[in-house]
Amino acid sequence: MAGEMMVDPQTLGIFITIFISFLVIMDPFASAAYYLAISRKFSDKEKKDAVKTATLMAGITLLVFFAIGPFLLQVLGITMSSFQIAGGIVLMLISIKFIMGGNEKDGKGTSKDAAIMIIGVPMITGPGVLTTAILMVGAYGYPIPVAAATCALIVTWIILKLSDRMHSIIGDKGMEILSRMMGLLLAAIAVEMVKKGVFTTLQGMKLI
Repeated sequence: MAGEMMVDPQTLGIFITIFISFLVIMDPFASAAYYLAISRKFSDKEKKDAVKTATLMAGITLLVFFAIGPFLLQVLGITMSSFQIAGGIVLMLISIKFIMGGNEKDGKGTSKDAAIMIIGVPMITGPGVLTTAILMVGAYGYPIPVAAATCALIVTWIILKLSDRMHSIIGDKGMEILSRMMGLLLAAIAVEMVKKGVFTTLQGMKLI
């Protein structure tokens, strides 16, 4: 019975890889920094509602894109290898923004509701996450990527909930350093995506 409950090591490895990819691209520390800036005058209830609303909005957007993204590629006649190359370039640009500290960190001039929505989309579920969703579904099917993305969203939600406590411990600089580290990891993921896309394209052209 115990043997039947064991998870295949290869499947577990794929799940962990996809989970880390989603978590890195979501960059919850950048979202937490923005959330801390806009929620300074929020009541405790408003803070809880803001975190819940932002995460829910991010999750719904991601699930919808999981459902229609691959279909859109098929309709538009875009190959997965082409999308890997384009997606890798997009992720590289996003990673540079993270590393250079180009994330939005205050909510001045933005209404409370709009600022909360911005955390959900595009900060948590942005172009990089949507690109990754299509690529992972194309490579591994639906179950593992959807489960991994859900777990990454849960971790993001936890980080947002604990952001006040984290900030009191590590401060603004600590949050910024964590976000930039996420950017470096994202850059590495982007390089791998482009490499795989180019390799598959060259294979299809029978050049290698």
